[in-house]
Amino acid sequence: MAVTSAVIGSIVYSLPVDCSTVVVNGIGYQQCDNAWYQPRYAGTTVQYIVVDAPR
Repeated sequence: MAVTSAVIGSIVYSLPVDCSTVVVNGIGYQQCDNAWYQPRYAGTTVQYIVVDAPR
């Protein structure tokens, strides 16, 4: 069984189905297992940037 992890700074356009929304210091993130994503817009398209776990 291969284990993959998201690379910090990578951009993805869709998330796995098992993510949770977490708000830290007023900023919304998506937590998917051990990976954290911060949404941003590029025009009208939502992109998700892989970030370190917020503190």
